Amino acid sequence: MKKKLGNNKYFSGKYTDSGQYGGWFIGSFFKDQNNPCKTDLVEVMYREHKAGYVAKPHYHKEKIELIIILEGKAKYIINGKDIILESGDFLFIDKNNIIAGEFLEPSKIFAIHSPSIVSDKFLS
Repeated sequence: MKKKLGNNKYFSGKYTDSGQYGGWFIGSFFKDQNNPCKTDLVEVMYREHKAGYVAKPHYHKEKIELIIILEGKAKYIINGKDIILESGDFLFIDKNNIIAGEFLEPSKIFAIHSPSIVSDKFLS
């Protein structure tokens, strides 16, 4: 006899409709425990930035970060080193690294953090 797997926790939608939590559409942000997008395992965000937007220097003690540039161009500074990212590029940042960024062109990005810990962002 085959066992059926499935917890019936799934969700389909448009990542561009994720404005309620600043672009984060999967993660531990959701107050409703039954929300299928609520998880402590990962955070996923889609955001569009205007040229000139600056992400303040910060670091994470417990989570890793992955930034994917879908469109546009940005300059990130990791521990004082400049890295230019353009459409199709990605940047992986392990915990305990200081990251800041400036968008040089209008840009569309995905950011992924793991695990999802809302309080794990420290300005430096």
